[in-house]
Amino acid sequence: MKIARVESFRVAANRDYEGSAGLRPATAAAPAPGRGGRALSHNPGRHLCVYPAQAEVLLVRIATEDGLTGWGEAHAPPIPGVAQALIRDLFAPLLLGRDPLATDAIWDALYAAMRLRGYGSGVLLEALAGVDIALWDLAGKALGQPVATLLGGPYRTRLPCYLSGVPGATVEQRVASAREAVAMGFTAMKTSVGRGPLDEDLDGVEAIVEAVRGRADVLVDAHGVYDARSATAAGRRLERMGAGWLEDPLPPEDVAGYAALCAALDLPVASGETECTRWQFNEKLSRRAADVILPDVCRAGGITEGRKIATVADLYNVPWCVHASISTAVHLTAGLHLAAATPNFLLCEYPQSFRSSPLADALLQAPLRYEAGHLLLPDGPGLGIAFDEAALAAHMLDPYTPIA
Repeated sequence: MKIARVESFRVAANRDYEGSAGLRPATAAAPAPGRGGRALSHNPGRHLCVYPAQAEVLLVRIATEDGLTGWGEAHAPPIPGVAQALIRDLFAPLLLGRDPLATDAIWDALYAAMRLRGYGSGVLLEALAGVDIALWDLAGKALGQPVATLLGGPYRTRLPCYLSGVPGATVEQRVASAREAVAMGFTAMKTSVGRGPLDEDLDGVEAIVEAVRGRADVLVDAHGVYDARSATAAGRRLERMGAGWLEDPLPPEDVAGYAALCAALDLPVASGETECTRWQFNEKLSRRAADVILPDVCRAGGITEGRKIATVADLYNVPWCVHASISTAVHLTAGLHLAAATPNFLLCEYPQSFRSSPLADALLQAPLRYEAGHLLLPDGPGLGIAFDEAALAAHMLDPYTPIA
């Protein structure tokens, strides 16, 4: 069995991704007097990422000479075309004719292709992730086994998840969204801060925490916008109100700052969606600069590297969580299979946008199964999902022909 075709396709939908994910700041009905305008509460949003105007993903399809196919996904917003060029111009020539079951050897060869030129992170690893996941999907189909089984699992087939994103234009609307999440069976949810004044942001979080106290944990994502002083102040206030964790409070380069923050707070500090390799995670974990790590399987080199990252975290007795955001079900199910096959998995992110996105269950022949705060592991060969070809073609930005 040899690789005969390596293709990638840009897919897009949902013209208001930021709003659907609950990423815009809420407006308070009546800001506390003298708080929102304090100079030390000002947040310029200096470190915030650029988000695409619409949800965009890059799907990767690898086929053998006899027509067996595997699907992967590269997490590359808002520049899927860059990952696409890397796959077409760099990876495809290295893949053609190789045995698709040699996942680890292929990963090592693709990573080495640009290693000494400084490309050990970022979009190159996102492109590599898309290829790697497609190879694991193909391997599972070739051998008639789920990916989690090929990885030596599963430890579990019901994977606890948290709803990511508490949407609403006002604090009151976000409180209502949080209560709705509890009614749906979620026992944890994540809300965003960092796009407004610190005190006003945290007032909104406290309202959500109070609304679901005793029924659900509220995780808080700061998107790397705080400096050392404001991260510590925010963390201490979140501790007092009973939040579940503080995610990405600092820019990812500030490893020393993360170590100091972890030492200063009892509140868990979570990070890691920016790191792409076991070496980067080892640097952070060896310095005790994370209490929970959040590798993104579609950014951190795919399933092959993701398993090694989980093992490194286990050496330091640190749990890991599946990170997911702008994605199709390929992204989410790749994370689920890895989570099912690793002992130190904690939680899976279930994006709020996934509930209604045209790129999510709407692209599948059968939807992913959610049950009382858990996602159920697909049990078919490979990733265990199949696209509805007509629905998929409707969202393609590139020429696309199904493989029979």
